[in-house]
Amino acid sequence: MKTTKNPWTEYWQRGAKASFLDEKSRLQAYQMRKFWFERFDEADIKQPVVDIGTGNGAVVQWLTEYSEEKGKKLDVQGIDSAEINPPNKALKLSGNTPYETFKLPSNKKVGMFVSHYGLEYGDMAEGLKNLHTQLKRGGVLIALVHSESSVIYKKSQAIYDLIPSAVKHLKKSVAPLQDALLKHGANNLPRSALQAQQALNQFARKHERNPAFHAMNFVPATKHVLQAAAKGNEVESRQVYAGYLNSINANKARTQTLLKAVEQLSGIEETKKEFENAGFKNVVIQEVEFPESGVFGHCIQASK
Repeated sequence: MKTTKNPWTEYWQRGAKASFLDEKSRLQAYQMRKFWFERFDEADIKQPVVDIGTGNGAVVQWLTEYSEEKGKKLDVQGIDSAEINPPNKALKLSGNTPYETFKLPSNKKVGMFVSHYGLEYGDMAEGLKNLHTQLKRGGVLIALVHSESSVIYKKSQAIYDLIPSAVKHLKKSVAPLQDALLKHGANNLPRSALQAQQALNQFARKHERNPAFHAMNFVPATKHVLQAAAKGNEVESRQVYAGYLNSINANKARTQTLLKAVEQLSGIEETKKEFENAGFKNVVIQEVEFPESGVFGHCIQASK
């Protein structure tokens, strides 16, 4: 995948701290951090540690905190195929670095690879062979990967399925209504604009109990667009409309990479064979479920 077309570049460039976590995901963030602390407690840590698909370095940050809490000095770095913009500049992170071709300088070997929803976004057939080559003998790989039964996958699929309808209503209902409000004002709308308003209301009512619809922020965004138009604030209204449409299309592109990533993980046995074919041994794959939060994918552990 060329970095110029990597749909995650824009996401990380905005300074996002992690994928699939936001200010509403405090419980999940706590659970994921705890998950990695537990894996490191169990593991025979060999250094250096490299995080695959690091994004803006959430896992590298957690592992740095782990090393400080445990009084263990860890050499941790992260790599990502996208261009990144980490808020914490002290972390050792490299963008534009696909794991399929990654190697440390001077033929140095990696002690441990970790990945938090990163491994499956690359070309695993090619990438796993390279990771095995770059790993020290006795080194380990631990990866949390998506699965079809995971909360993240199901939510993402539900939003993805709704995107075409949302875009259609933006273009066929919101845009004409916006134009009419700017041209005629709220009290003098032509019949076509009133029909657009009706279609928009029906769409919102149809999905009012749909969590995916609420996750898209369709109602707040379109309200902002139309209220600004009703007040005659054309620049604001059009900027919000364009920004929201762009965010939907960007989310669609990122979700396509997630759905494609899960396709690579066709089943536990097939994935296990893929790791073994790349040279890994002691491959163990287990479902990861957090209390109150649900299933969050599979944990893959393997060694060289």
